[in-house]
Amino acid sequence: MSDQPWDLFVIYVNAYYAVQEAYDSARRNWERPAPGLDQFCRDANPFLWDEHGSADEEVFHSFSRRFLDTFEGKSECRGMDGYAFARSWLESLEGDAYGTNLVSSFDSITDEHSFAEACEPIAHQLAARAMRLERTPQDEPLPYEEPATHTPSTADINAVIELLAKGDENFAAVLRARLASDEEGA
Repeated sequence: MSDQPWDLFVIYVNAYYAVQEAYDSARRNWERPAPGLDQFCRDANPFLWDEHGSADEEVFHSFSRRFLDTFEGKSECRGMDGYAFARSWLESLEGDAYGTNLVSSFDSITDEHSFAEACEPIAHQLAARAMRLERTPQDEPLPYEEPATHTPSTADINAVIELLAKGDENFAAVLRARLASDEEGA
């Protein structure tokens, strides 16, 4: 059913996707996106961090505060109500930072029905993402262990000298002399 209750982050991501699609659509059609959409898409991006949030943390926090006030402290709402809320929230952001086209861009991509229908796939996407982000002790890397160090033998050093000095006998002679003086000093 398209009008079941959805978590506030699902509603947030759905609103973000609609505006992001308007921005991407303009760019795909070689048009200039409406002023402010690029900044909104950067600031509102919900996928930069592992937890719920946005690139500019104030964007998601303002959404959350307004959501909880609107829905009387509940952390979910029905898809149809989510559409009206998302549209109202975007309208509240219009101004200097994001221009005056957030709502018109949102409306060009979605309506009440398609917004409500998109909630379920978004919820599945977010759940799958959360599963990938969960870590168990078995997933953690093993502590770094220092490799066992050993002093190379003279034969090992001579083999390296031969490889480095291929074709340059003078260089090989200098390396051998250095090795001999190091061995005498040890």
